Amino acid sequence: MSSVLYEHFQLPQIFTAVQLDVTTTPAMWQLEGYTNIDHQVQALVGMTVPDRGRVTKLGTERLVWFGRDRYFLTTQRQDLHDSDGLYVTNQTYSRAQILIEGEAARSLLARGLPIDVADAAFAVSDVKHSHINHIGVTVIRNHDNAGSPIFELWVMRGFAKSLMDFLLRSAATLC
Repeated sequence: MSSVLYEHFQLPQIFTAVQLDVTTTPAMWQLEGYTNIDHQVQALVGMTVPDRGRVTKLGTERLVWFGRDRYFLTTQRQDLHDSDGLYVTNQTYSRAQILIEGEAARSLLARGLPIDVADAAFAVSDVKHSHINHIGVTVIRNHDNAGSPIFELWVMRGFAKSLMDFLLRSAATLC
């Protein structure tokens, strides 16, 4: 899957202490149900269901907590189907995934994100839903790279260009 952002920006964009790029996932599936779907999700994807506000990973697949009885699965799989109260929806083209990496990643996020992204408040594999510049985002803390944090933002595709424009303009002002 190619990101919609490549149509508008030359990526990656590298600044003094922060880099912005996109990542893509072959498939992104929303898994949800009315109540107590954890066993069905675990049986379907073959991995432990994450705790509230967390991500679990198995190989290249990630299962992301997205709210009560709702998860997102990033995967290579293309053939998931509904089963007994578990509703599976292909969301592959619904979201853009933006990566923010570097020493100034937290400073950049602080320009528009009203949540604390310090290590003590936002650990690796945490996921939080919020907004940046009035645009709804899901923020995932990925594993650090050489001591520098990596954050992944998921944003609805229709808002991706506006969010990336805000992030690039803000990153250019960091010193």
